[in-house]
Amino acid sequence: MNDWKERGIDPADFTQLDPVSAEGIERAVAIMRTGRLFRYSDGQPEDSEVALLERDFAEYLGVRHALAVNSCTTAIELALIACGVEPGSKVLVPGFTFTAVPSAIVVLHAIPVLVECNEDYRLDIDDLRRKITPETKVLLLSHMRGHISEMDAIAQLCAVHGITLIEDAAHALGARWRGKQIGSFGKASCFSFQSNKVINAGEGGILTTDDDKIIVKATYLSGAYEMNYKKHFTRSPLFEEFAGRLPARNARMTNLTAAVARPQIGLLEEKGRRYRQMYAYLKRELTATNRIEFPQEYPHETRIPDSIQFKVPGYDAAQMQTFIAQVRKSGLPLAGFAERDNARAFYNWRYLGEDMPDLPRTKKAIENTCDMRLPSRLQEAHLAYIVAAVRSALHHVDAMQRMAVA
Repeated sequence: MNDWKERGIDPADFTQLDPVSAEGIERAVAIMRTGRLFRYSDGQPEDSEVALLERDFAEYLGVRHALAVNSCTTAIELALIACGVEPGSKVLVPGFTFTAVPSAIVVLHAIPVLVECNEDYRLDIDDLRRKITPETKVLLLSHMRGHISEMDAIAQLCAVHGITLIEDAAHALGARWRGKQIGSFGKASCFSFQSNKVINAGEGGILTTDDDKIIVKATYLSGAYEMNYKKHFTRSPLFEEFAGRLPARNARMTNLTAAVARPQIGLLEEKGRRYRQMYAYLKRELTATNRIEFPQEYPHETRIPDSIQFKVPGYDAAQMQTFIAQVRKSGLPLAGFAERDNARAFYNWRYLGEDMPDLPRTKKAIENTCDMRLPSRLQEAHLAYIVAAVRSALHHVDAMQRMAVA
């Protein structure tokens, strides 16, 4: 595919990250000049950069409270604790998610109860219903790769059985269900600002909630020692009630991270439109091969598809390996969920030990699935290159198969 170089296609384009905006750079430099990188610096006014990020993010999401921390994983841990998860608690969690999600449960000495996912990577509602018991009081729901599960059915089940819903929306910032923001359904929700997410701050996360008790507990747990809760925009008499009653950890976000992240909130809607355009093009062109299958799109969801997932039905494990390797030769960072040590395949979470479940439906869903991130600045020529690379890899595998049969 060397002729593509003449069209200005560079393989590095497919691994590019969103740059820090001019506004973010300017604000970060101004903060560095003051030396007040710590959100609770002496003399720091109430409206620190982290506090402003919390205010703006809550306003964007349409919730009352937000707490910025050092990672989405930390936000999940704080949400679990604030929602009453203790050692030995059983927490429902999708069997298809990133390893950090069940890890957040395990490090609290709680027990993840993995729920099957369907062929479209969404939570299997029937299996969720089967696994709800009087002992399971929390559902930690991942919107993995931005695929939104049946939120109506999930909300109803949680209400009927007294289940607390926590959303891991690391991959779904800006997505909606029936027009309602993902991350505004749960008792608490968690988002990521890691570099491969739609807001790129390198690292960082944020916890959101409408519940005063959760935000107060999470704020103290995140490291708001002494009277530093007063440097947050959240106001509640519960801060006085919980003073000194919770251990403090250092989970705080720095003002530099917040300076990088905050201007990107205003870019989310335009980014979403751009991602949907790219996804529609790739889905149309790749399904036209009659060899590639994309997951079903649910009528009530509005996704932010900053990555693509597709299946190659009929290929065995060796053929999948060859296909993925061939696409990678074109410079595309294609991965397979079933590849060895992929952190998104539940059977690679060996830290679960004896708690490792048998999830045949989830395993089948991911065994022939390819996965690739889409940088937001790709142009149509880049998308055409992706299509050409996939077609070429299909032809290569088919040619090898014909030679083996001959």
